[in-house]
Amino acid sequence: MRKLAICFFLISYPFIAGAQNAAELIQKLQKTTNDTNRINVQLQLGEYYLNRQGELSKNIDSAAYYITQAETLSKTIHATKHLHLTLFTKGELYIKQNNWSMAGQVFTQVANYYQASHQPVKEANLWHYYADRMPVSDKAEVEGKLKNHNKAYEIYRKNGFNLHAADEQFRIAFTYQNANQFDKAEQGFITVIKQYQLLKSPKVASVYYRLADNYYRKGDMPKELLARINCVNAYEASPKPDLNWGQYYYFTLGVAYYNKRQFEQALIYHQKCVDISAKLNNQELYNLGVHEILTCYINLKKYATAFAYLKKTFNRYPKKTVVQEGMFLSAELKLYNHMNNSNGAEKMIPRFKKVFQQVYKDVPEQTKKNYYAMDNFIAAYDPLPKHYLLTKQWAKLNDELKMLEALPSGKMSVLSKMTIYQHRFKVDSAKGDFRAALKGFQQLKTIKDSLTNAATGKQINELEAKYLSVQKDKKIQELNNQSTIQKNNLEKIHQQRNITFAGVLIGFILAGVLYLAYRSKQRSNFKLKIKQKEINHQNVSLFSLLNEKEKLIEDKDDLLNRQQDLLTEKEWLLKEVHHRVKNNLQIVMSLLYTQSAYLQNTDARDAIRDSQNRVQAISIIHQKLYSKTNVATIVMADYITDLVRYLYTCYDCGRRKIRFKENLDHVNLDISQAVPMGLILNEAITNSIKYAFGKDGGEISIDAQLSVLETITLRITDNGKGLSPNFNLAETASLGMEMMRALSKQLGGSFEIRSQSGVTVLVKFKVENKMMI
Repeated sequence: MRKLAICFFLISYPFIAGAQNAAELIQKLQKTTNDTNRINVQLQLGEYYLNRQGELSKNIDSAAYYITQAETLSKTIHATKHLHLTLFTKGELYIKQNNWSMAGQVFTQVANYYQASHQPVKEANLWHYYADRMPVSDKAEVEGKLKNHNKAYEIYRKNGFNLHAADEQFRIAFTYQNANQFDKAEQGFITVIKQYQLLKSPKVASVYYRLADNYYRKGDMPKELLARINCVNAYEASPKPDLNWGQYYYFTLGVAYYNKRQFEQALIYHQKCVDISAKLNNQELYNLGVHEILTCYINLKKYATAFAYLKKTFNRYPKKTVVQEGMFLSAELKLYNHMNNSNGAEKMIPRFKKVFQQVYKDVPEQTKKNYYAMDNFIAAYDPLPKHYLLTKQWAKLNDELKMLEALPSGKMSVLSKMTIYQHRFKVDSAKGDFRAALKGFQQLKTIKDSLTNAATGKQINELEAKYLSVQKDKKIQELNNQSTIQKNNLEKIHQQRNITFAGVLIGFILAGVLYLAYRSKQRSNFKLKIKQKEINHQNVSLFSLLNEKEKLIEDKDDLLNRQQDLLTEKEWLLKEVHHRVKNNLQIVMSLLYTQSAYLQNTDARDAIRDSQNRVQAISIIHQKLYSKTNVATIVMADYITDLVRYLYTCYDCGRRKIRFKENLDHVNLDISQAVPMGLILNEAITNSIKYAFGKDGGEISIDAQLSVLETITLRITDNGKGLSPNFNLAETASLGMEMMRALSKQLGGSFEIRSQSGVTVLVKFKVENKMMI
């Protein structure tokens, strides 16, 4: 009757905002441009306000503002991935607002995206996440929750994620249980157990635990005990048992045996629970287990043992909650009842009632959090009605029963109801109300019949016998192991003794030999002393040389370590230089952008925009150098691709129907060549975008090929309207053309421009420090 409700927490969707405060995030947001970095910061702000403690309406409004901003920007820059991350966060917002209809629409849109992009795991995780957060307050909500869990289950199953599929089946069964559909929940839990057994998952014990809970709520106590025994057997068979769960498994099995009035068995498992709880410092479960042990001793009429145990355990945790204090008072009053000490019981009743009146007020609220709160209260309070029953104080017993009967019966187990019916039957019989007494007797008989199940009893006995057999085998194995160890130890002792005797004998023989040798050596002692002096002198010289060698080796190691530190410091400094250069270039771009906002002249604004693009071409190089381990070179193909993407976005090429085609070799370029090459690319591509095409758009091809002579041929070609017939490169004085000619010379290469079915800019230069990737 006395248990704790344990909640299972499964995986959640992996998108979580960073642990930063709003001020830091807003400051970070102000430094971003209209790109994906800005979207990320906006989403972090949205998540921050969604999870922030405080006034809900203000937090919701702030979260909605940033999420909407992120959604708008994602659509503007066509960031599809970030758009769906934003929509997911928007779904979280609707959940906070209890707007389940809109949440469903948004999550469906995200799920469709994952389905179209062939990401089944993310799609299944999404449905699981959404289903887990749906309430079950009415039938429609239960059906919606089950529907989404089933979607996740089918995706996991079809894609071969069998363990995830079994986990989802567990959530489905758990939902049926919370909706009081116990038969469907039972079928689901049994199916999950079979799946976990096939997969050899250690979660089998936890499902048996939940199945037992389902039988308890259903009122099928024999099957509950059977499931509890299976739970403990599965737990103890696990190679790495989780002690935190073990204490609950042992506690609930002890309670199940107690309800069956098998107090010796109950004592075994409650003691295991208390031992683990003390080790884990779980005060609440420790006190519950102690209370159960006391009641077992009392029912076994071991009153002296109960008193000693009460004294031993009461002060382990001096600071107790009102519920924990009530547990000890309950055990003490029950002890007085069994010992027929009515005077002792009467003295403690005022304190007993004072404590339990406080507990009684919180029972309805606690029942919402803990299914067993009401059963715990009725079981702990029962010694007081029992006292009035033993002392035949029928009026007081009747008053106590009215208080218990006033509790809501929705979460009251059949055992708690039976306790109340038994007392009511006694009161009605004492009052002479035989009709009411007969009705109460019939209710009691119905409950007792439901608790009697011969077939289940047989299964329980078989499981108990099997469990005892396993424990016996383990004990025999332990004894055999100990016997083997002792035997090995004895053999080692005998071997050591023999070795000692042999050593003593050899010692005597050696002593005789040494004495004879000593007498022989005395005759040549003088020669040996001279030789010893020479040897000592050589040893001193040798030690001196060895010390010098060790010192040189240490100096060498110090120099090598210093060299490595200097190399690391140099690399760090180079990366820091590139980072600062990149930041300074970003500041220059921001200044140019700000200046252009105040200009009315279109030509001036275009010139500033061209300057921005040139600065960005250089900034990309330093960004790549900063983010790489090799801070001296960049990959030509990656750099050209990033530059093209930037210009594509900057000039809105998607709307203007301008396409890009790339054919690039992967070559490492030194920064001295990467910068002029990037500026040439920027000028050539910008000119093609601006002047080559009409309303129908066109295509720009970029080819960068490395020849066997270590020469790069860079070709930028468009299929636009081409140059005017009277165009002469030598006579052209535009800044862009002058820059490309000058930069080509800086590269030590050639520059050529052609006009045939469009314009082709051709640059050839020799690679310095060429390195293919």
